[in-house]
Amino acid sequence: MRMNDEANGKVAFLFPAFSMKYRDFNRKPVPGYLDEVGEFLARASEVVDIDQRKFEKPGEFVLDDELEDDLQEHYVAYVDSCALASLLRKRQIRCDYVAGYSMGVFAALHHSAALSFEDGLQLLHHVCTSAHEAAVGGTYGMGVVVGLSADEIDALIAQHCPAVEVADICAPRVVIVSGPRGDLEKLFAVAEPEGSMHSRLLPVTVPFHSTLLRAAEAKIRRFLAKVPVRPPECGVVSCVTQNVLKSVDEVIEEASGNLWQPLRWHQTMARLLDLGADVFLECGLSDSLCNLARSVEGDFRAYHPRKFDRLTAWRT
Repeated sequence: MRMNDEANGKVAFLFPAFSMKYRDFNRKPVPGYLDEVGEFLARASEVVDIDQRKFEKPGEFVLDDELEDDLQEHYVAYVDSCALASLLRKRQIRCDYVAGYSMGVFAALHHSAALSFEDGLQLLHHVCTSAHEAAVGGTYGMGVVVGLSADEIDALIAQHCPAVEVADICAPRVVIVSGPRGDLEKLFAVAEPEGSMHSRLLPVTVPFHSTLLRAAEAKIRRFLAKVPVRPPECGVVSCVTQNVLKSVDEVIEEASGNLWQPLRWHQTMARLLDLGADVFLECGLSDSLCNLARSVEGDFRAYHPRKFDRLTAWRT
């Protein structure tokens, strides 16, 4: 990554996933944010039950009910992301493109005006619930392998643990995998002597972005048929196909299949650069997507919330 001195191109808002944590967590990264997130939290509480403990200290404790714990983590990320993006809009920071990583897609779709805040939250609830229903009866998870390419990992999977799938290529040698937990641990064991520098399980119990959840798509489509979906008002770049979503049908396809289809975040960032984006704003209490941007070749600037005070240009 090369950070240019002047950014004269387009601005992209990036929306992180629920499991991406922010170091030294707090909700004071931007003046006025506490008021903004308070308004969104009140709206969310009219739609779903918010566990205030999870909202105040996300990730610090686990609820006894696995599904409820997962739902609350998703709610927190969605509310924070929507509130941050809204605050940037009020500050007249323009947005030419949005891209949502994994479940961050729903906040991205809301900011693009394809979904209302309330409908996006209900859709998120339905997707998460459908994912857990599809995974009933198995012991699943996700993990990250650092130091090997996707091709090298694919070869190890084919030889040792074919039930595992590559869920995302975050960077050339940062790969997310999904599948049965025992098979993931087997992959980690065989990856180390092949050059893996680090591998670990992620704090999820559902195999997101794998064909194990494909059966949930039909339920999600039925739910979406009842939800008002509008054409996006800014470019929505798919993390699955890297296409720019422009129509209602394209939004429905993305929202229906995002749960089980593999992601390609590194390619998504490259696509945004090709579209002329040279300023990236991470809209969520996370710096994970900014950190991943370091592996992307190009001239651009990337900001997470603690750096938003440096935003002096790129206004509407």
